[in-house]
Amino acid sequence: MFTRTWRQKGRLVALVVLLLLSLQPALAAASPKNALKAAFVREGSLWLKSGGNGERRLLQGPEIRYPKWSFDGEWIAYLQGGEKPELRLLHVSTGQQRLVAAGAGEDFSWSPVRNELAYRLDEKLYTVRADKPDAPMETAAGIGSFSWLPDGKGFIASTAARMVNEKWERVRILNIPLAGQVQTLYTLPEMSDQFFAVGTSGFKYSPSGKWIAFLAKPTASLSADGNYLCLLSADGASFYQIDEMLNHADWFQWADRSDTLAFISGVGREAYSNKVLRTLRIPSNGKPKTHTPKGYADRGFAWEEDGRLAVSRAKEYSGEGTDRPLPRLVEVRLQSNKSVGMTEPPQGFGDFSPQFFPREQSLVWVRTNGKQADVLTAGKTGKPSSVWIKNLDLGTDYYGYWNWDEVLAVHG
Repeated sequence: MFTRTWRQKGRLVALVVLLLLSLQPALAAASPKNALKAAFVREGSLWLKSGGNGERRLLQGPEIRYPKWSFDGEWIAYLQGGEKPELRLLHVSTGQQRLVAAGAGEDFSWSPVRNELAYRLDEKLYTVRADKPDAPMETAAGIGSFSWLPDGKGFIASTAARMVNEKWERVRILNIPLAGQVQTLYTLPEMSDQFFAVGTSGFKYSPSGKWIAFLAKPTASLSADGNYLCLLSADGASFYQIDEMLNHADWFQWADRSDTLAFISGVGREAYSNKVLRTLRIPSNGKPKTHTPKGYADRGFAWEEDGRLAVSRAKEYSGEGTDRPLPRLVEVRLQSNKSVGMTEPPQGFGDFSPQFFPREQSLVWVRTNGKQADVLTAGKTGKPSSVWIKNLDLGTDYYGYWNWDEVLAVHG
């Protein structure tokens, strides 16, 4: 009987081991940190955090900014330097570094389908392969802003602003194939009291590929207080001026599966007043729907799924002091137009810049008091949360809007 008991226990242990092995992929997928990795800046140096593992310093600083992952997570593009920064590449697994261009700005982005980087320098658009950074190819000239096409076969771009005979030229929207002739997709309306734009933001395609959202921007001083949110059909036949908002690229985003655009509307450069979350489903018979309660201001958001958004929200503030209410995360449910609290940051701290990663079902955000910052992660409900990265460098604060893209890039 003693021998039989131990045999039975052995069989039970084996069954438990097999069960755990079979559940391992599901358990890993359920872990909020499993497949996520972050390139982040601490004390001017570039660091890597991968899943729940420890941190590793990739590059010694100073003055590293704007890390951006390649589509496959093998490369990081970044800027380093002060007045005239260098655009550089880092191969994460080997540590190999490569110079792409000197004097570049933050207008650079990876192809959505291969390890190829596009960047703008002196109003010229260049592409370069990660494995051949010393062989850039000029794709187009006279470019103001650009974005890759969803299939990676070219670009959509706007022309750079031009003053001719003391009058601004109308901005053209261009289709720039990697192989073929540049074509004008659309020309923005004539300048008027209702529309004055000398440039655009980058461009975002809807999930169906039928619509393009972008900001039409006036001159810099005016753009700080308001820009025109626009929709353009992919064939260039239909153009709509939807609303006015600040020049923050993460403040307008398409849902993952439906042609529903969410954006934070409102003029005035202060992020803590007159900023409301709205959504517009295409095609639409009416005006955008507002989701921000009276007396509150929204400071950022992320789509969780087509009907839910994680929103950074605080009480509205219109005074001149510095003791402004700090945001927490709430979940906005579009169908009921109700909001449910997700986080409760400690006194003196606010939760900013939510990002949601569907594959990992993970919500990531930054918690800061304006002097120090951490990166937190949780499931899509915001609970339970845990600190993933401590002591992140601060992004630039512009009237209550924190630019965390300067110091953090998460790949999932």
